[in-house]
Amino acid sequence: MSKQRMIVTDDQLLIDMDLLFNAIREAGGDWEKVEREMQAYLQAVMSMTQQSTS
Repeated sequence: MSKQRMIVTDDQLLIDMDLLFNAIREAGGDWEKVEREMQAYLQAVMSMTQQSTS
């Protein structure tokens, strides 16, 4: 059975804990950088959905 790693809703990212902590490790422990990257990703997805509904 496949595992969902990320679910994107209109205004949220629901992320698998392993995926999140791996991203923090890859960023050298800089969780604030990972937070900014996830926020940017959510904003990009939100703008794509807004464009498709316009």
